[in-house]
Amino acid sequence: MKSKLNIVTSTILVSIFIARFGTFLVLPYLTLFLLNEFHYSAVQIGTIISTLALSNLIMSFLVGPYIDRFPKDKVIITGLIGYLGCYIYFPFIDQYVGFILFAALLGASQAVVEPTYRVLLSLYTEPENRRFIFNIRYFLINISAAIAPLTSVYFQQYGIEKLFFVVGFIFFINIITFAIIFKKYPMKQVTAPKEKPSILQSFYVFKKDYAFGIFILALIFISFGYSQFDSTFSQYLGIRFNHELAIQYFAWLITTNAITVIIIQYFVYKLGEVISTTSSLIIGSVLLSVGLICFGQSEQILLLLLAMVVFTAGEVLVFTMIDIHIDGMCADHEKGTYFALSGVKSVGRIAGPSMGGVLLDSLNSGALVFTIIGGITLLAIPSFYLSNRIKKGRATHATIQSH
Repeated sequence: MKSKLNIVTSTILVSIFIARFGTFLVLPYLTLFLLNEFHYSAVQIGTIISTLALSNLIMSFLVGPYIDRFPKDKVIITGLIGYLGCYIYFPFIDQYVGFILFAALLGASQAVVEPTYRVLLSLYTEPENRRFIFNIRYFLINISAAIAPLTSVYFQQYGIEKLFFVVGFIFFINIITFAIIFKKYPMKQVTAPKEKPSILQSFYVFKKDYAFGIFILALIFISFGYSQFDSTFSQYLGIRFNHELAIQYFAWLITTNAITVIIIQYFVYKLGEVISTTSSLIIGSVLLSVGLICFGQSEQILLLLLAMVVFTAGEVLVFTMIDIHIDGMCADHEKGTYFALSGVKSVGRIAGPSMGGVLLDSLNSGALVFTIIGGITLLAIPSFYLSNRIKKGRATHATIQSH
């Protein structure tokens, strides 16, 4: 039987694992670090996190056509160099504006690297194997999430700044690996449009494909809710518990998240062969929202862990289907633009931490804060449903026209 993996997809998947491992060593603890070391307010911290998302959003509009037009090997290496610069720069920051700049550069690099990873995985995998490959990608991300946070807790005794140098070294290894593999196995190129890349191409996609535009709206609501975990929720823990206990609880919750993903992902993969991606997205949206609401109902760690399991079940149902759904909405020469434009969901990541910070500063009730957040996240459900209706209607119209 022909293998579902080849040297290029295997390298990309390993690179994703290594890169995410490095990211999970430091970024989940960034809000706690800023709160404890610099004593920034919830709104200030939310602004830093939102800057990362805003930078990602702007670059999502700009970078897509260039990913489609230029060699993917050069694009991915350029983005990884950006990551390397960000993490090496972090330990030298001692002013608020420096953290804003760090977040902006990191968001821009993320907007280049993440869609290019997915384009490469799609182009170098047979269509019938893409569901499997995208599930493997998500599985590896969560393996790294299971290992890295507890590893980070141990090494933070030497200073979180030193961990950023370690992450920088990890991205340096990634760059060297890709340079070697692309030299040995030259990348095949997809025929790209002849017109000069332009931001107008990105806007044109939303004009011609309403189903995709509404789908992105649903992702904005999902992103709004999901972003609360490592911004608003981590701050909530930092406020309710002392610093050491907050870090320990947060590490347990991140690990619970990752372990739950690993346990249930096979069943979700099998479920995806039975139900549509839209059904999975809708069910996942419900569970994600319920988990968010439950975060604010108790400060007992066992109940928080249970809420984390519900939240994670929703996360898996949604995030394992997003890339598969987008991949089926576009042609090969458009994948860079479509996957990059999925970064527009950063609107939710911009609004999420900032609004969460305002709610934390304004309200004394964790239950009320997370009920409001969960209610907003639920708006993804009608958006996913409407997008699917438009997509089906367009497919039916095209079938009638062809006869």
